[in-house]
Amino acid sequence: MAKGEVLACSKYSFELGKYPDLVIKSVSGISSTLQTAGDSKSYGVTKGAKSVIQATVTGVTNSKVTVEFVCTVGDDRLIKWYSASHTEPLGGGGSETKGVRDTATITLYNQGGEAAAVWELKGVMPASYKSIKLEAGAEGLATETIEFVYESLHRTK
Repeated sequence: MAKGEVLACSKYSFELGKYPDLVIKSVSGISSTLQTAGDSKSYGVTKGAKSVIQATVTGVTNSKVTVEFVCTVGDDRLIKWYSASHTEPLGGGGSETKGVRDTATITLYNQGGEAAAVWELKGVMPASYKSIKLEAGAEGLATETIEFVYESLHRTK
């Protein structure tokens, strides 16, 4: 990798634990926010009337990662996983997956094809599912879009 090389957003992969061979069209929403307290205004004073402000991390908020997959003939694994991860609205009870979560890896590659930036997501499960609008005369590829929630996000490279 050339020192200071700028990475292109089109050279990437998204690997979802048990489904590493999916064809990915886009990935968005990689985000994590530290929740803080004591950082916006004084929470007290000390000797000499000196204000005290100290940012303290009180939690973490993760966004949802949205992944658009290209549909292939006979591959219904994503909708099956989504359905198995949630109970039926009227049926109730437990889910078929029993709450088991997965892992995912997002990798950006440099111009030499080497992994240059890697994000690892743990505790991944599908939160929402949608298919593409079907329209006579359309000129696009059929896709499925899934929003994933996750427990932790770490950039490892």
